[in-house]
Amino acid sequence: MTRTTPSTLIVVLLLAGALAQPKPDDPSCIQGNRKRIPDCCRMPFQVDQSILNRCIAENPNIALPAPGVQRTEGCCLIQCILTTVNAFNNNAIDKEAAKRATAETIGSDPNFSPLVDGVIDECYNLVNNNATFTATPVSATPGRPGCSFVPEGFINCVKSKLFQQCPAAVWTQDADCDQLKQKISTGCSFYSLMG
Repeated sequence: MTRTTPSTLIVVLLLAGALAQPKPDDPSCIQGNRKRIPDCCRMPFQVDQSILNRCIAENPNIALPAPGVQRTEGCCLIQCILTTVNAFNNNAIDKEAAKRATAETIGSDPNFSPLVDGVIDECYNLVNNNATFTATPVSATPGRPGCSFVPEGFINCVKSKLFQQCPAAVWTQDADCDQLKQKISTGCSFYSLMG
């Protein structure tokens, strides 16, 4: 019988957790882009500025890692925002709360309001049916719990879908913008294309 030491077990568990987590963006996501998402689609803010300011103050280190770098936890800033608007608790998205919160921001824009409910339903189903988002996070900062992958996965999906369905009235017709839509459809995150 082979004996496993506690330190070996911890390494194996961390490795298994890292393999189950969402894959990082491919470096090609940021390469060759001549436009950024804001250059292509004039999307309204998805969160009230006072909530954003408070969550930034509570989570000052919000830089996302470079594409190709495996992460051990989700974005704490996004988790803070969704928790504040009651759209995230018990490691799950509250779909109806997310719809209410989004109706007050993006949904108040007549160009995007027809898209909000359908996009939230689609992203809710996508995140809830994907085990990689519910992988146990490992905090990058000792002494605090790791932030869930669920909020970031959900918001990335919502913003990506809204961008892909950007209404003509706020869309810039340009081949470089079409390239960004193509990159999102092949798996690049919304955030990697923000520039």
